[in-house]
Amino acid sequence: METREAICTRRSVHDYTDEEVTRDEIRRIIDDVRWSPSSYNLQPWEFVVVDDQEGQEELREAAYGQEHVTDASAVVLVFGNLDRGAYAERVFRDQARKGYSSDERAEELIERMEDEQPEGNEEWAVGSSTIAATTFMYAAWDRGIATCPMGGWEADAVCETVGAPETWYPVLMMTVGYPDTDGTEWERERKIRRSTDGILSFGEVGGGE
Repeated sequence: METREAICTRRSVHDYTDEEVTRDEIRRIIDDVRWSPSSYNLQPWEFVVVDDQEGQEELREAAYGQEHVTDASAVVLVFGNLDRGAYAERVFRDQARKGYSSDERAEELIERMEDEQPEGNEEWAVGSSTIAATTFMYAAWDRGIATCPMGGWEADAVCETVGAPETWYPVLMMTVGYPDTDGTEWERERKIRRSTDGILSFGEVGGGE
């Protein structure tokens, strides 16, 4: 599938077939996801896949009973790691070794990140992790695997279900599976999208060409 085709044909799917999305398939998707851009290249995203019935039942309860949580082959939870120092040494020493920065600059950045407290890093962690989550959705669809990003769920209950550390900030829940293309979702015309000119300004808000 070409990139533009994947972008323009992806749908948020609620109706899935019984076909399993294997863990190997999930791994291949994540292998693409890990190349997503992030602030300072610190890659603060963490992915947890829940693919057992009991776990999905618990997540369905946390998601106010939404049926596709248990109908899907799996549920993917995306977290943002609030600890900027978690991977700082590995990342910045790699950059220095490859000539992107000096050893002195690497030491400075490592110290700065490790000294930062997790509190207040939510916006930073969410920004980068959301990029990775979007990559996941398109990488999955490129393989014919559908997703549905979800906004309605209890964050504390989700974290408790999977035993997330305190520094892992819950960003997104999405269902994953093979789409039931015989369902009514695929018979309907695509939902409306805002126009290019309606979302684009040049130079200032409301600025045209």
